[in-house]
Amino acid sequence: MPKKRKPSAPLVPLTGKQKSYLRSLAHKLKPVVQIGHHGVTEGVLAAVEVALEQHELIKVKVAGEAEVDATEIAPGLENATHSQLAQLIGHTLVLYRRREKNPKISLPRIKTGTAKPAKAALPQDEDDAPGLEDDYADDDEDLE
Repeated sequence: MPKKRKPSAPLVPLTGKQKSYLRSLAHKLKPVVQIGHHGVTEGVLAAVEVALEQHELIKVKVAGEAEVDATEIAPGLENATHSQLAQLIGHTLVLYRRREKNPKISLPRIKTGTAKPAKAALPQDEDDAPGLEDDYADDDEDLE
């Protein structure tokens, strides 16, 4: 039976950059848990718990003969294991849960307060554009 986890603070959603980083780390990983015909069972949850505690980032493979699809399994597996889905591609899920003690994966930080300065608005009307009247003044003299 899986160890009961202490209630923790709600998970902060992963940013796109963090998910991308986790996907790059997961690319070389092999699935450590396989979900078979019976779907998500107590044994599968226990295996996922142990794997997340050991590795922080794991791949879970949903077998072709499983009665449910990976997209249906993902939300329940996330909630039951208090993990976050980094990627869902085909029959493979990539789950991440930061280890409480000695985490080995350091996610890219979320940047705050780095908003780009607003660009100056360009004039919409030719009359409002500075410096254009000087250029056209010479052209009018040539026509006469």
